[in-house]
Amino acid sequence: VENGVLVNRGQRWPLMIDPQNQANKWIKNMEKSRGLKVLDLKMPDFLRSIEHAVQLGTPILMQDVLEEMDPSLDPILSKAVMKQGSRLVMKIGDNTVDYNENFRFYLTTKLANPHYSPEVCTKALVINFAVREDGLEDQLLKIVVRKEKAELEEQKDELVLNTAAAKKKTKELEDEILKILANSDETLLEDVNLVTTLKTSKETSIAIQKQLKDAEVTEEKINVAREAYRPCAKRAAILFFVLSDLGSIDTMYQFSLDSYVTLFTLSINKSSENIRTDSVQNRVKTLNDWHTLAVYNNTCRGLFEKHKLLFSFHMCARILQAKGELNTDEYCFLLKGGQVFDKEAQ
Repeated sequence: VENGVLVNRGQRWPLMIDPQNQANKWIKNMEKSRGLKVLDLKMPDFLRSIEHAVQLGTPILMQDVLEEMDPSLDPILSKAVMKQGSRLVMKIGDNTVDYNENFRFYLTTKLANPHYSPEVCTKALVINFAVREDGLEDQLLKIVVRKEKAELEEQKDELVLNTAAAKKKTKELEDEILKILANSDETLLEDVNLVTTLKTSKETSIAIQKQLKDAEVTEEKINVAREAYRPCAKRAAILFFVLSDLGSIDTMYQFSLDSYVTLFTLSINKSSENIRTDSVQNRVKTLNDWHTLAVYNNTCRGLFEKHKLLFSFHMCARILQAKGELNTDEYCFLLKGGQVFDKEAQ
């Protein structure tokens, strides 16, 4: 939510750190109706496409940006808009083009830890869209509930939309009343339009409040049912970050979130086909065991033999740590060794 506010309300164009492709998907979905153009710096005519977008007010998504920014993008990043008479213009390369105020410019990079120069940081708004464990857990919970209890997820989505519409209606009523009060030349009691609007608003407001209270009760019931599958999402999120940690051993070990979600979905389908269970608790345990084994088998295919034991150990340690069954002091001692404070006495 915070990142979304920064992207939409920020004064500078957003430069999004997006190793898991989350921001790319969101921008493409958000700007699809406005004819979003997706470019990268390797395209030979990307500057011409930007010129057309600036004139027409079409949004641009510049993806796969590296640490070194192309100098031709400086006028756009700096928002170097000039006024010529009644026209707004911008100089891009050797051409001066009309500037449409509806133009939007988004940049994304797949680099997990980029180091941008101070000049770039002052021109663009650098936002970290790298997925966090709690955020990924919520995404995976949505996937598993949609697979296991599709009606629950549909109810929750519908509830969110209805609640948002009800709150929007309340705001519209408040604005309408304030507008009438501001423009009214008569006394409050003599203004028939105002009295009628207030009466209608009161009835609508009561109905909306009742709807919101019912929604809260329904949402609580849905959340209780969804939480039964929380351990599956938690285990899956832990395993993804175990895979991400492998990049510290060898930079060759890189794992896509999209492919991991596909594997998680496959584990849900395969485990339900092969093992039938009656209770949710048993189903959660079955899915956790199945997916853990699937992650191990799929990952080991791409690991050097010398790293497989380390991967198994790290996976086991993270799972035990999440359960609270790992002694942190002993684990740190194993990793770092003991500290000798008096070497001479030793």
